[in-house]
Amino acid sequence: MERKEPYATQAEIDAKVMHIGYGHAVDLGSHGDANILLGERIMLSFVNMPANSYADPHRHKDTEQVMIVLKGDAEFIIDGKIYPVREGDVLVFGPDVEHGAYVGPNGARVLDVFTPPRSDLLEKIRA
Repeated sequence: MERKEPYATQAEIDAKVMHIGYGHAVDLGSHGDANILLGERIMLSFVNMPANSYADPHRHKDTEQVMIVLKGDAEFIIDGKIYPVREGDVLVFGPDVEHGAYVGPNGARVLDVFTPPRSDLLEKIRA
């Protein structure tokens, strides 16, 4: 099919197209590391959670989170109850919902989507 629109310049492509793995690297401590890509009002965080790790239950005030399990499995703690999740599962945490995780022996890779972006992770990126 013939295209009607002109192709973007390399500078325009560089300004609009991001690539997984080329974002901001952030150490998350005991529960892994993240590679973060930013929009104006949204944050994508690709998280590698090591085998048998633990994420302390915590809350994100005023921030909604969608978590997509890309690989592996874990047991997520949500408001004091355990929810087993595996590849392909999606969890949604409203603002101020307590959550954490026990990661299994295979580890896990998840995509966290935050809106608005988490201020604590923005501070780590700026540091």
